[in-house]
Amino acid sequence: MTLQHVYGATVAVLAFGVVTVGPAYAQRRDGNLLPQEQEGQVVAVGCLVRGTDVRGGKEGKYVLARPKRGPVASVPEASCTADPGADALMVDNPEKGNITDSAVGRWVEIGGRLEKETSTNPDNLRELDVATFKLVPVVVPPPPAPARQPTAAAPPPTPQAAAPEPPAPAPEPRHLPKTASQLPGIGLAGLLSLAAGLTLRSFRLQQRG
Repeated sequence: MTLQHVYGATVAVLAFGVVTVGPAYAQRRDGNLLPQEQEGQVVAVGCLVRGTDVRGGKEGKYVLARPKRGPVASVPEASCTADPGADALMVDNPEKGNITDSAVGRWVEIGGRLEKETSTNPDNLRELDVATFKLVPVVVPPPPAPARQPTAAAPPPTPQAAAPEPPAPAPEPRHLPKTASQLPGIGLAGLLSLAAGLTLRSFRLQQRG
């Protein structure tokens, strides 16, 4: 392959890349509301800025930056900004919606006809022909509730020691009935003494005889 063929192939590849990449980049800057080759009615929500604030905008024009498909019920804040390379639509015929400078830097909703894109210039912005216009209501979300601290579990109740039982009362000493008498004992002792005396007398009599 000669150097001339290599050069020709390189030029063809670069040209093809420019043709294919250009529309794809432009498509990314319109919020993907409609395919580039189509036009039609849309409702777009975005940040209204001056044409000179966004790349591809024009002086004296309004631009709907950061467009997305609408409608939306509300936004969390009224003011907005846009980077120079942000997605954007050129606002055409703003007088139809009574658009004024007081709406610049605010979230707005525009309904109208979105023109198809025929340019391959990535800085060319699609035009949105205004039919309706309004500011998007601002609803500030409530602050998040403070995180609830976990409640420490209450310690289990300490079991109370059982009260000691009172000691059992000591049994009362049993008293024997006083039915006995000392008279039988005295009588018995007298009989024994008498018997001993008789025995001793009988023994002496036998010794004398």
